[in-house]
Amino acid sequence: MGNGREAGWWPGRMVLGMVLGALVLMVGGIVCAQQAQQTPEYALREIAHALESRDAEALDRYVAEDVLLTSSYDEGTALLARDVEKLATLYPDDWFFRHDTEFMTSYLRGRRADDLALLSRVVSFYMRPEATPVSRADGQAHWLATECGKFLAHYTAHVDAIEQRQGEAIAQVTVTGDESDYGRLVPQLTLRLLLRQEGDGHYELTRVENAEEIFYPVVKGVEDYWTLQGWQ
Repeated sequence: MGNGREAGWWPGRMVLGMVLGALVLMVGGIVCAQQAQQTPEYALREIAHALESRDAEALDRYVAEDVLLTSSYDEGTALLARDVEKLATLYPDDWFFRHDTEFMTSYLRGRRADDLALLSRVVSFYMRPEATPVSRADGQAHWLATECGKFLAHYTAHVDAIEQRQGEAIAQVTVTGDESDYGRLVPQLTLRLLLRQEGDGHYELTRVENAEEIFYPVVKGVEDYWTLQGWQ
């Protein structure tokens, strides 16, 4: 697979945007004391460890991957379609935003299944970096998974607060970039993460609750990433 403008197609932007919006998962800045297994704090720590050690089994236990990817994709694309004309004003050199809401809604609906499949492949290649891509789509997913690792090396996250209610919890987390080119793409971001308690008592990450709040900082980070790579 090539990169540059070829990788500038929507799936690449979507994945990189989701990476910037979910850096809290990495172990770098998540510091939790020893917790009982049936707590949201324990789940966050296990997710971070699973991603650091590339433990797919542990990740499957503590992240509802399909639910998280689908909800993030659907909310992100809905915001994109709704605000595409505003985005065209903010980023006039980006041809991708030169459409109206009706077109973008139809276009994104038409490629939803393929994009979600790509997102799933990216997770798979991230967890198994030694796997060999066998198709063009695999090549794109493999490259994006490699970029995920580059991003994650330059961000840390701090759990500010956890609000528990019946059967679920909301974790508020501040993600901070370092002084590298990658770290300055999104200097700071506050996330609200929904974790739901399963039947055996453990918590699973299922949703980013404040998608609209983080949408514009994430879009700016992705646009600046394209400039950083010289792909404008």
